Amino acid sequence: MFVAVYTTFPNLEDAKHFGIRVIEEHLAACVNIISDVRSIYRWKETIEEENEVIVWVKTRESLVETLEKLLKSVHSYETPAFAVYKIHTGSEEYLQWLRETTAKLNINRH
Repeated sequence: MFVAVYTTFPNLEDAKHFGIRVIEEHLAACVNIISDVRSIYRWKETIEEENEVIVWVKTRESLVETLEKLLKSVHSYETPAFAVYKIHTGSEEYLQWLRETTAKLNINRH
C-alpha cells in the first residue's frame, strides 16, 4: 500500500524543486533530500564519478506511475534513477500518519 521511491538529482536546487512540486501536486506525504553524496557508476561503458543528491519520496503505491511521469518530465538526466521500495512494516504511529496524509492526497487528486 505504501512505498518509498528512491531517485537522485545532480544538485540540491533541482532536488528541492522536484520535492516541492511533488508535495504541491499531492503526490506524496513527505520528501527527504540527502545532499553531498558521491556516486560512482557505469554510464555508456565509462565509469563516472559525480556529486549527487538523493531524494526519497514516501507515498501510496497507487501514485507511483504519476510520480514517475512527473520525474521524467522535469529531470535533466537521460535515465533518472527511479526505484520503488514497498514499506512492509513500521511504527504504527508513522504508518497511521502515512495512511491519513495520503488518503487526503488521493481525495484531492480526484
